[in-house]
Amino acid sequence: MQTNHERRKKVGNRIIWGVLAVAAVLGYVGFHLASNGGPGLLVQSNGNEVGGSFRLDSLGESTVTEGDFHNTWMLVWFFDANCPAEKCQPVLKSMEQALVTLRPEGIRVSPLAVSLNPFDEADPLKEYVLPVAPHVMPFTATPNMIKAMTAEYHAPLQKEGDHFVPAPQIVIMDPNARYAGTIPADGNADALIARLRELAKR
Repeated sequence: MQTNHERRKKVGNRIIWGVLAVAAVLGYVGFHLASNGGPGLLVQSNGNEVGGSFRLDSLGESTVTEGDFHNTWMLVWFFDANCPAEKCQPVLKSMEQALVTLRPEGIRVSPLAVSLNPFDEADPLKEYVLPVAPHVMPFTATPNMIKAMTAEYHAPLQKEGDHFVPAPQIVIMDPNARYAGTIPADGNADALIARLRELAKR
């Protein structure tokens, strides 16, 4: 005959296994949606004309969403680590300069460089971005997330030779994650800084 302690232990074990089973199912569903879901399941505009929600993988293999950058001016730019350095690295440098210049003024900037190549690995991305822009955050995502996100952020998703065409615009989202505008991705740090100062004063 079971004691009360043994019965409680058995019930507790069942609860634990039940919770683990539910977690496994939810994890599988999340992975399935991230891999195969349609754009509407992956990103939401949240009422924005341009931009919206996303789920990206950092080089440290952690996941971030747009919510992680609230209360900052988020700069979103799409690129490819195979892009010729003279074409793409000046844009990264301009985003870096904006962050460094505006931080002492109390204007917080979060520059995100999102790889258009879902098969980019951490080391090549680090080697491409961090030497010229150590504060710019490079991210990757699943193929479907990249497809959905580029559509939401109005960025091209097409190849030119051995690399994806970098986005011609940097998208600016305000500290409330609302679309604030775009600026040409041409490496002009002064223009980017001036635009952010202007937006921050409104």
